This record gives sequence, C-alpha cells and structure tokens, in this order.
Amino acid sequence: MHLWLPNNRDKLKKTILGSVPSADVLVRALKKPIPKFVHKVLEETQEDLDEIKKTFKKLEVEVLEYPINEYREDDLLNVRNGFIVVDDHLFITKRSPSLQPFYDSIENKTFVEHTGGYCPDIYIHDDYAILDRLYESAYRYWRKELGKKRKIITAFNEGHSDGIYCNVADKIWLTNGNALPFKKHWPGMEVMDLSTTNGGVINDWSPVEKFYRQRELNKTHGRFIINKHNLTAQDVKWVDEYLSKWVGYCDETLFDLNISIVDSKNVIAVGQNSLVYEKLESIGVKVHQVPFRHRFFWDGGLHCITNDLEREKK
Repeated sequence: MHLWLPNNRDKLKKTILGSVPSADVLVRALKKPIPKFVHKVLEETQEDLDEIKKTFKKLEVEVLEYPINEYREDDLLNVRNGFIVVDDHLFITKRSPSLQPFYDSIENKTFVEHTGGYCPDIYIHDDYAILDRLYESAYRYWRKELGKKRKIITAFNEGHSDGIYCNVADKIWLTNGNALPFKKHWPGMEVMDLSTTNGGVINDWSPVEKFYRQRELNKTHGRFIINKHNLTAQDVKWVDEYLSKWVGYCDETLFDLNISIVDSKNVIAVGQNSLVYEKLESIGVKVHQVPFRHRFFWDGGLHCITNDLEREKK
C-alpha cells in the first residue's frame, strides 16, 4: 500500500476508520449477558461509523476498515493512538491484532521500541513537527528521527494534543488556551481560542445540555457519559469492571477541534459548536457535520477514530 502524508493540508485520499465489536462478539468474549445500554452504545456507534464513511466517500476519500471479529480489550475505536504516518513511512507504537492485515500491507514500516498510545501527541507538517508531552525515551527517539528533516517544536500540554489544538490546513489554529507559541512560529496565521478563560465557548451547549452533561460526568468523575442515558451506580461499576480500557477521560477533550481535515476547503466534524463552523465557513472552509453520539463514552472525536494514510503528492 502506498503512503504519503507530509501535512494535513493537501487533498486526503485514504484514511482508516476505527471499528467496534458487535454486541454478539462482546457477549461471546465475556461469556455473559451485557446491559442494554452497552447494546445501545455499540449499535448506535456502528450506525454513526457508517454515516461517517459515507461522508468521506462523498468527498472522494477512500476509507479502510478492519472489523473486530474477536474481542480484545486493546482493540479500541480510537485508531489514531497506535500509529503515525511520516511521509512514506509507517511508525507503529501500539500493535492492534485487528490491524494486522493493514500492517502486512505496508512494506515501509517500523515497530517503534518506545511503545504506547501517544501518536496523537505528535503533529507532522512539511518542515516542522510538534512533540507534546512525550515521556523522555520516546521524546528522544522522535526528536532524533523527525529532526532529520523537520524543525522540532516541544510542548507540555495535559491530555492528547489533538483535543487541545488543531491547524486547519494552514488557514487558522483552533486552540483550547495558549497551548503553543503561535505568534513565534506562525506569526501570520489566525488563532481562534475556544477556552472559556479567554472568552471562548466550548461545545456551544444550551444551559439544559450543560447541566445534564455535568451531572452525568460527576457520576464518573469526568471519565465518560452515555448519550441520552442516566447512568446508575451499577452501570458505572459494570463499565469499570469489563470495559475500563474503552473509556478515557472525556472531560479534558475538546471535540469542537477534534476534526478531520480533508483539504484546504473541506473538514468533517462531530462537534456542535456553531461558532467554530461559522468561522471556518467565513475563511472558505466548508464543515461537513456527521453524527458520533457516543463520543463522550469512547473519549474520541473524528480525528481520534480515524488515521490518515495518503494525501495528494505535491
């Protein structure tokens, strides 16, 4: 398979979309019935993945999928975590059994010795790379590897960086706070700060939505909520016992900027912040909205559940 990914600006041609096991697969693996709310999460997530795939296809992006036929805890929907494409090379930091056919299809690849799900914290562009909050040995490896062709920018933000800032096709930075030295490295590029401390609006929720979501988040200490479902103590206990590796800490993720950039004129988004959409539309970027109802359960936006493989070579 051909790979080419030097930036997020040139036309996207091929991406991987994450998968979830069916309820039947999960029941067989656990050897016990699963709660109705888990059935609902799996069924509605698959419905939304199908809609996301259709939207990519309309924008002439080939979508690769690798179904999960045998449940393993480490086979997660957030396919962004385990590998990253740098130009024509695949670097794998966290091997997923369901993606083995994909790995086999790539000749130019490296299984990185510094393992972990930290790939969302590495941002690649034509002549620079951002390394954000990597542990020391991984940081030294990537600084040496990426520094051969690119300037290295180091940052220390909390949480995966693709939930904190986003460069939209070199037209604008979306950010949750002063996460990077924007004026120093990109002096002519506009920055839209969504953080509430700087007057921004996160998620653009109505007061009712905000109250409901905060009430549910308090039950799990900010880790997850279930769309249109009131969690009970038994629900939380069941997820903690059997699905703990599926959930993250969604309270720290800003889904409004966790988007997929198709090219300089099109992005796909699962958030609901009309202020972001209006801003992007005003600078010539069309926003294609897709459903992902359980992003607060999986702790992933569209950027998290996809991983780009090929863009047009210029």
